[in-house]
Amino acid sequence: MNPFVQSVLLTVSSLRLIPHILLYKAQHHLIDDDLLQVQDRKAGISNFVKAMTRERTFRNLFYYRIGEYKAAPIRWLCPQERTLNIWCPRIGRGAHFEHNYATYLNAEAIGESFYCLQLVTLGTGHHAGKDGRPVIGNNVKIMTGATLFGPIHIGNNVTIGAGAVVFEDIPDGCTVVGNPARIVRRTGTQALGKRNEL
Repeated sequence: MNPFVQSVLLTVSSLRLIPHILLYKAQHHLIDDDLLQVQDRKAGISNFVKAMTRERTFRNLFYYRIGEYKAAPIRWLCPQERTLNIWCPRIGRGAHFEHNYATYLNAEAIGESFYCLQLVTLGTGHHAGKDGRPVIGNNVKIMTGATLFGPIHIGNNVTIGAGAVVFEDIPDGCTVVGNPARIVRRTGTQALGKRNEL
């Protein structure tokens, strides 16, 4: 897009975002790490306006960060992605939601540097004789169409492959794929076939 046209569009967009900008300035410490994951990968008002203008899923995260009651009066000015649902008491800093339509994040907690694609479900389930929701560690990537359910723990530095179905704990540093999910890589080394099941 022509840089001039882009500047005009962002300027016009920033007018509708005035209440959002004020909230961002007041609570930037909650949002800056998320901004480092999108658009220009910088903290600040300019990148905030770009992210809010271009990325509906960033809007969901922004409204989540500032809180439901503060977001309610201004949400209509810049609508969020309607099919990205977040029911999680805590999401760590530096989260990045990309193309997240039809995504349900119903986890007990999500750690820092969380990356999530579309059609992902984190939800309540039954495992080891109890009901509960997943706890997600730091630096976890969940690819398209993955499902994680039950009171399971996903370790740090884990990648969940596209379409994986996870209902068991996953240790740190693993990549899992399949239904049911199985470990195919541990901290950078190739795992051997089906003997490495969870």
